[in-house]
Amino acid sequence: MKNNQKERLNRFFVHVFNQILSWEEKSFKESGITDITLRELHVIEAVYHLIESRNNKMADIAEFLSITPGSLTTSVNVLVKKGYLKREGSENDRRVVYIVPTEKAAEVNEIHAKFHSDMIDGALPLIEGDMVEPLLDALERLEGFFEERCGNRK
Repeated sequence: MKNNQKERLNRFFVHVFNQILSWEEKSFKESGITDITLRELHVIEAVYHLIESRNNKMADIAEFLSITPGSLTTSVNVLVKKGYLKREGSENDRRVVYIVPTEKAAEVNEIHAKFHSDMIDGALPLIEGDMVEPLLDALERLEGFFEERCGNRK
């Protein structure tokens, strides 16, 4: 890969990452939800992703987000206080505690999911039909690269 291609790829990653976060934050605030941060929103999103497989314990969520259990504990404590999450003990093993979303979390998660859906719906028409699969293949390879570097996100 030529130096100029490396620079272009680096600029792309940095710029797109920042643009998506900025757009996501703006969209979320415009929806009227101003009492949680994007980081907290992504914790809620992770809980929803993991709850179906009953992998919504603290260690599972921290691993999924590639953050330390201590960082997650701080976020979960705040989200519990704000009424977005709650802790539920396992019926079979009192040592096991699940993190569960509340109705309030359902509202923000739905708004967040709509943002992502709208983003994809807006971007897809910019890619010519025969370019979609090669792009997805390349992005999936990049995803694997980042997963290796950042942890075993599921």
